[in-house]
Amino acid sequence: MSEIIARPFPVINQFYAPYYRGLKERKILIQCCTACGHIQWPPRDLCFECHANQLSWTEVPQVGKIYTYSVYYRAFHPWFKQHLPMAAVVADLGEGVRILGNFLGNVEEIVCEKEVKAVFEDVNDEITLLHWEKA
Repeated sequence: MSEIIARPFPVINQFYAPYYRGLKERKILIQCCTACGHIQWPPRDLCFECHANQLSWTEVPQVGKIYTYSVYYRAFHPWFKQHLPMAAVVADLGEGVRILGNFLGNVEEIVCEKEVKAVFEDVNDEITLLHWEKA
């Protein structure tokens, strides 16, 4: 008898809710300070540059370059065991914005500075995940 293992999902708190709403709309949204114009990721309650609390959300490009990555050959959760090997990629979207997502494709082909593009996966009615694939 095989046990069905549930996929783990991110916990969506007040800081990340706008980001995940954007993913549902096939957009990558990050915070922008309306006081000084600084864009920042990950989201915070204050601007990292000027410490104002006047933050809005702005769309960023869906293409970037691989900044760094990690290939997993051991599952960190039982659900991922069937997906090994897998890789997490940090894509540099410019202006200091670097966003993490799983890499779709052959993990042996990952090279830093290679161009990647966003892929959106609707996993249920509430959650869409961001992944990266070769551009």
